[in-house]
Amino acid sequence: MKTKNLLFKLLALLLAFGLVVSACGNDDDDDSASGEGGCEEIYEVRYANLATFILYFRDLEAGLADFGAQNCWNFVAADAAYVIEDQVAQIEDFVTQGVDLIIASPGDRQALIPAYEAAAEAGIPMLSTGDSVQQAAPEIGFIGTDWGVEGTKQTEWMVEQLGGSGKIARIGGPGASEYVEKRREGFEHTMEANPGIEVVFNQSANSFTAEEGLRLAQDALTANPDLDGIWADSDALALGAATAVEEAGIDHADILISGTDGEPAVFDQIRAGTGVDMTIALRGYQWGWQTAEVAHQYLTTDSTGQGYFIQAPTFVVDADSIEGNTNADLR
Repeated sequence: MKTKNLLFKLLALLLAFGLVVSACGNDDDDDSASGEGGCEEIYEVRYANLATFILYFRDLEAGLADFGAQNCWNFVAADAAYVIEDQVAQIEDFVTQGVDLIIASPGDRQALIPAYEAAAEAGIPMLSTGDSVQQAAPEIGFIGTDWGVEGTKQTEWMVEQLGGSGKIARIGGPGASEYVEKRREGFEHTMEANPGIEVVFNQSANSFTAEEGLRLAQDALTANPDLDGIWADSDALALGAATAVEEAGIDHADILISGTDGEPAVFDQIRAGTGVDMTIALRGYQWGWQTAEVAHQYLTTDSTGQGYFIQAPTFVVDADSIEGNTNADLR
């Protein structure tokens, strides 16, 4: 009996020892697999996204998130759904959290200034991407492009395709973002230099959606059934315009449609020659990754290592240039 009791005690001690060793081993495993393994510091980074219903911004956020996952970021994004007041509130909330850096795609050059200034007062760097507040408030940099130049590229492409004469409609985007205003300036300056092109319809959409593109293109085609081209401020608007052309029974070969963003559906139509004819691929994912690289440079060195303006990748896509490129290449 005593021998049996002694055996039970020994077994209990061995079991307890094994559990302790196992628990210690699990702690070590957790440390190495937690994401903190190899990270001397975790960076608190936030992104004030303007509108995830726009593919470009979804891809941009994905690029930021993927970079952050590999580089010791605790990354959190907020979606304003193109409601400027919400974006202001989101940035202000990030400021109260005392994060290390805030990235924003401002939807209004003026309305976002107080939020940027609040971040600066709290010692939190603001990095703009996609759009900026044009140095009207403290920014450590702006990853973007000259939207006036991009608007000019799109307009010149249409002028060239039309041979310098014809009737076109412009479907502009909503709001007072740098994107909308500068692209409109590029459009207008190009039109002034090409009097053979008549702008017979020029209205702004209420949102960057295919439904708005459809509605306004229907209005344009009803008033001008002999329209030669439709210039749209986004691919979603352009896709809506393509639907309007189809519903009107117009041969797509008889009307040009151009947009910008880089929607896969647009790439597919360009290849097939069945709808939108041209877009400017903004390459949102690559844009987001580039933005993250700049942000990380600042987090680790207190400098972006570059000037205020940092050019992002864009690419004119039409039936010729799309050859050899997959949709993933253009993301």
